[in-house]
Amino acid sequence: MRARQVQVMSTLPLKAMSRLWGRFNELEIPYYLRVPGFRLYSFIFGVNLSEVSEPDLHVYPNLASFFYRRLKPGCRPLDPNHNALLSPADGRIIQFGAIEGGEVEQVKGMTYSLDALLGTSKSDLSPSSSNSSISTSQKGATEHSRIEGDEDIIRQDEEFATVNGITYTLPNLLSGPKHSQDGQQTRDESTTPTSASEAEVRADLALGEKPWYTRLTAENRSALYYVVVYLAPGDYHRFHSPTAWVVEKRRHFAGELYSVSPYLQRTLPGLFTLNERVVLLGRWRWGFFSFTPVGATNVGSIKINFDRELRTNSLTTDTAADHAAEEAAKRGETYNGFTEATYENASPVLRGYALRRGEEMGGFQLGSTVVLVFEAPKGQRPTLDEGWMGEKVKRKGGWNWAVEKGQKIKMGQALGWVDPS
Repeated sequence: MRARQVQVMSTLPLKAMSRLWGRFNELEIPYYLRVPGFRLYSFIFGVNLSEVSEPDLHVYPNLASFFYRRLKPGCRPLDPNHNALLSPADGRIIQFGAIEGGEVEQVKGMTYSLDALLGTSKSDLSPSSSNSSISTSQKGATEHSRIEGDEDIIRQDEEFATVNGITYTLPNLLSGPKHSQDGQQTRDESTTPTSASEAEVRADLALGEKPWYTRLTAENRSALYYVVVYLAPGDYHRFHSPTAWVVEKRRHFAGELYSVSPYLQRTLPGLFTLNERVVLLGRWRWGFFSFTPVGATNVGSIKINFDRELRTNSLTTDTAADHAAEEAAKRGETYNGFTEATYENASPVLRGYALRRGEEMGGFQLGSTVVLVFEAPKGQRPTLDEGWMGEKVKRKGGWNWAVEKGQKIKMGQALGWVDPS
């Protein structure tokens, strides 16, 4: 994309356009127009109406309700391999791989910073966070190990993880500051998970070979991986948990609302770090795990079912992040920050919200993108050049990809797996 085109896009009132689109989506459609209207939409965008939970299209009063439709039970079976990471949504694999140098590849030859995508706390940006030495004051403020029930749920802010030669403060990223970037107290927005979810996640975490906070070194052979799944307008728009994990906190970036179409991903650098997004941070059996739904033009509403603020999010309402961005605009400032919330009160044992594999997490009001960033063991490659970027070569004892770029995928299918050997 030429610089002129990018400049023109940056001057468009994208949020106002999305607000208008949201109001249009919520307009009630006359009863007699619903069936022909939704059938026409389904024909244009390839919606499989045989999977829709409510076959009578009259029950959807507007476009918004049809976009957020549910599927019939059993339409999306989960991959039986419990070591597999599931696709969180229906969509297309845009990009995947290992994170090198702290950069995530948006498309071939175009990258963006992991910090820019997930955000960092002020302590992450301090000089002391760029090396492995900890000051005396930091140590004094550190919360020491604690045992919760029959598990060691350990939180130590002094523990660092070295990922591909870059010091990355995972505990600060996860436990974070007690205040959000605008100086307001970090709120707890959690709801209560089901006892079944908590039990399953506790059992799965107990299988981990090491505590989630353990420093990543060449010796323990762990790395960070990522995958980008694009949802088209005709896809099922709810997203589900790709594994059993604990969500400890979320960061809501107000951002912009550029289109996340594959074309714009190829032409606009750092697209996912510019758009509205909700970063969910936590841990799974093999360590760090993050789940980031990214909004798009006409698709600014990201719903999170277990978040008291975002479970009722819509294109016609404002969130705390929206208010913070508006206040910055009034001051003539560019707002690149986020509002932060924690889920610690959801579980006194796990200190976060427990999600089972396949459990519904939330969804979009139309098509958009989900970015997963996660820690997993490297394992052993057959040769130096094989078994890294998704070739059909198994990495013994490590992470293996099961997808290809451009592949269509359904929620519940395997993105990859960790070889148990």
